Amino acid sequence: MGRSFWLACLLAWATEQQAQPSLFSPLQQGVRGPVYCFLEDSVSSSFYIGGGLIGAYDMPLSPGIVRWDGAEFHNVGCGFEYDCLDTNTSQVLATPVRALEHWQGALYAAGDFQQSVGVSVNFIARWDGVDSLWKPLQNGLSGPVYSLRSYPDGLYAAGWFEYANDTLEVNGLARWDGSTWHKVHDLPKLDPNDINRINDLAFYQGDLYIGGEFGGTNGRLDIAKWDGTAWVDVDGGFLGVFSTVNKLEVHDGLLYVMGSFANYPPYGHPNNPGSGIVTWDGSIWNDLGGGTAGSSNASVYGNVWIRDTLYVSGRFTTIGGVPTGRIARWDGHRWCSLVPPDYFYPDIGPIGVFRDTLVVGGSFTVAGPDSINRVAKWVAGSYVDSCQVFVGVGPEHEDAQEPSGLSLHPNPAEEVVTVSRGGRPLPGVPYVVHDALGRLVGSGRTDVVSTLDVRYLVPGAYAVTVLNSQGAVFGQGRMIKH
Repeated sequence: MGRSFWLACLLAWATEQQAQPSLFSPLQQGVRGPVYCFLEDSVSSSFYIGGGLIGAYDMPLSPGIVRWDGAEFHNVGCGFEYDCLDTNTSQVLATPVRALEHWQGALYAAGDFQQSVGVSVNFIARWDGVDSLWKPLQNGLSGPVYSLRSYPDGLYAAGWFEYANDTLEVNGLARWDGSTWHKVHDLPKLDPNDINRINDLAFYQGDLYIGGEFGGTNGRLDIAKWDGTAWVDVDGGFLGVFSTVNKLEVHDGLLYVMGSFANYPPYGHPNNPGSGIVTWDGSIWNDLGGGTAGSSNASVYGNVWIRDTLYVSGRFTTIGGVPTGRIARWDGHRWCSLVPPDYFYPDIGPIGVFRDTLVVGGSFTVAGPDSINRVAKWVAGSYVDSCQVFVGVGPEHEDAQEPSGLSLHPNPAEEVVTVSRGGRPLPGVPYVVHDALGRLVGSGRTDVVSTLDVRYLVPGAYAVTVLNSQGAVFGQGRMIKH
């Protein structure tokens, strides 16, 4: 267990990392500090990045928030806590931005911060883009904000606070109408001995839902709704000491509930409707392909839809029975991983979309074989991943020809495979390779003679998907690596 042992371990780890495919690329040199939230502004074609970051590399400070225009980063006002001229870049912002939203032509940011360039804003602020100053919303809120939601009647803020504008008791849920704060349906304290810890909200089927970390009476455990008359439970809520609802999203007639709950011990309760992510149709839960499993209680923290396909991120290491590097895709029937296990280090956080491209953030400085500082975009075939390839590739000696017409020769193979479709070679086309569990293990382009290198693959069964210029599936085939 001496020096030679640790050197051998380090060499093995480095070799394993180099063997992984490059699936994400950096946004310039990245940002200095962890990323907690994203917001796409399609009107200005801008992408806002919030968190505990001090700013982007090679640019003036913009504590807590920066803007990406597709080519470079920009400040967003003077940010929070420090002033625009502060040159201290050695620390992470301890009071991060946790939520971003647009409402009535202005950008709103919220989180743990309390001032901007010496002006007290108290956990939430507005920026109209006219000058460098973030403006307060009256006297703000009394504690951290975890979610902002824009609706026609106002900007809703959810979090771990008790008061708005110093004296208005709102208990973790408040509405801003552009000039003043309001209560929301007289939400009471759900636990008389503690503040309401609300992480998100959503309107669904005419009812207002809230989710978070609260142990309420009458079954209002981590999730509750306003039914037009009273705050009531949602099928008994979520059981378990560690249960928490992190995100609520409405999509295609369903309410998606994501969080740190599970239906297996020791992190959850068998009566919970699922693990990590479930859907609610107003009366029935669905566990969405079995949900998550893995480290801690298999939490889901981030989500985004791209063309009606759901992508999620979190602390889970398995989803739908498929091992993953904590980011996965739901195609409506099954879960598949976008990356191999342990792809990001130390951790992935939120996910978003900018110009139809998936973007991930977090505290990671390593993504597979690459050094990437905390924010990256998906480059492995745009939207194509293992959800568009069958998860299992069948028995090893089954015919490798798929109905799509993609042929792989030789098959089985040891070093290279020639790809063709309908008897025609396919030189210079993008491809992705998945293993028998549906994990993405390789990507690239075929060479001038339509071959791809498979020497790096371990023996076993694989699926190869060829993409067209728009990133859509052009053909699929199966192969065996000897």
